Amino acid sequence: MKLNRTATAVVAGSAAIALVLAGCSTDASTDTTASSAATTTAADGTEAESSAAVTFEEAYIKEKPADKGMTGVFGTLKNNTDEDLEVVDFRVEGLKEGTVFEQHATKDGKMFKIEGGHTIPAGGEFELAPGGAHLMIMDNDEAMEPGQQYTIVLDFSDGSTLTQEIEVRVQAAGEEDYGEDGELGNPGMGEDGHMTNMNDGMGDEHDEHDEHAGH
Repeated sequence: MKLNRTATAVVAGSAAIALVLAGCSTDASTDTTASSAATTTAADGTEAESSAAVTFEEAYIKEKPADKGMTGVFGTLKNNTDEDLEVVDFRVEGLKEGTVFEQHATKDGKMFKIEGGHTIPAGGEFELAPGGAHLMIMDNDEAMEPGQQYTIVLDFSDGSTLTQEIEVRVQAAGEEDYGEDGELGNPGMGEDGHMTNMNDGMGDEHDEHDEHAGH
């Protein structure tokens, strides 16, 4: 009888050990599966980010005081698809109601609203630069100060949308500004041989908007 009790105890102990090992194996399997799933999700996110139809690099809004009614959005739009894409619309969230958003180009020192939208070539890029093509924020009397963050939303001809945070910046010295009459304010030479100051800021309020709309 004593021998039987010993054998029973050994069997029971072996069963307990087997259950413990099985539990460890299950936990390890679960951990491995979870880790694998997390890695796959991270990889998918990276792939999704890198395959965005359009990216907007070095994007910024030019600073403006409250008494200036307009400013510009600049940067480089990169088309990661195999077809030309047009910017059909854009907006900057968080600005007051009534703010106007237009796409502009510049010719002979005058800026004007374009028909349609800026086109980004397939697999190429389109630069939005001071003195050239740009996005305009108009009829807005809010100060936009360096360091402020805004959300810009761009809609493209293929139905895709890009939503991105961009910063307000001071425009670099030497780059064109826009005068109150909508003309480019390039620096010139004064009578004393020194460079004159560029016009201060983008143009002013509704008169400019009406002038642009007439082009």
